[in-house]
Amino acid sequence: MQFKAVSSLRQRRGMLPVEYFLPTCVHHTSLFGVPAIRRKKLMGNYVFIRDSYSNVLEIKESMGALWLLPHPDRDPAGHRYMTISDAEMSNFMIAARAYANELPCYPIDRVDLDEGDKVEIVGGEFDGMCGTLQCSQGRKSGKVLVAVGNLFLIATPDLGPQHIRILQFGKGNRHPYRIFESHLPRAIQALHHCRDKGLTTDDIAALTVFVGRFEKLQPPTVNIASQHATLMLMSFVALEDRDNAELWLSRCRQILARVKSDTQRAWQLAFMFAATGDDDLQCQASAIVGTWSISPHDRKRSLIVSTLEDFAHVFDFAH
Repeated sequence: MQFKAVSSLRQRRGMLPVEYFLPTCVHHTSLFGVPAIRRKKLMGNYVFIRDSYSNVLEIKESMGALWLLPHPDRDPAGHRYMTISDAEMSNFMIAARAYANELPCYPIDRVDLDEGDKVEIVGGEFDGMCGTLQCSQGRKSGKVLVAVGNLFLIATPDLGPQHIRILQFGKGNRHPYRIFESHLPRAIQALHHCRDKGLTTDDIAALTVFVGRFEKLQPPTVNIASQHATLMLMSFVALEDRDNAELWLSRCRQILARVKSDTQRAWQLAFMFAATGDDDLQCQASAIVGTWSISPHDRKRSLIVSTLEDFAHVFDFAH
């Protein structure tokens, strides 16, 4: 407020206003027991002023509480006070302003933690930390909020998807289906490639990111568990990771016994067959498919039929 008053006085005299920079950040506090967010100075009581030496001294005289920082190497012939070049100050202002509105702490009731995915951070200084992912719609990355008791939440910086392992999907989220639908054609393609000329670098990257991101997922429903386990099986088979492929094949068989929907059951059987070439899985899927009258608009059932036909040719050729 003092700088604004000095600036107004100078402008009334026909002079330029005071050019100053006071970097700030926000923090969580409490006012009379009520959680609140307040803005505070980023660097204690330091204020940066851009002006001539004489004008700075005049400002100092009008503001008794202002002290100039002595130059560390001052001598009678040199600078008496600390100065910063315009280029250095410009870089500092960009960095400080970039974080000026970062909110490292949230009151516990400011965010609905049930709406976000439960995640674990992989790698970096936050490795192993678990929390709730907060991100904008459609993004695979964002901040992770970690609750500290029932007092407040700590927010990490933005993390890339390669550092985020999904443990549980948020309540009511539809994105599990979109995620799995988008990975399915990549997994099918990778199965073809691994049996033909070998995986491409794009195949390996897509499969590795998927299994790393969803290996510890706890699916909320049987149908999501069915899709998740089958895609994990397909991915590990394509990556030629036999131990994990056997593990996920066993999980697929356990989940299959709980799947009620004929369509989902046939879907899982068809893609388990695509991953393993097991004739019994093909027969079980074909028995279900044989009872269908498929509409041209029924994409899921059409995909199941085409997958059975496609991989039947693949495994016949292999034999």
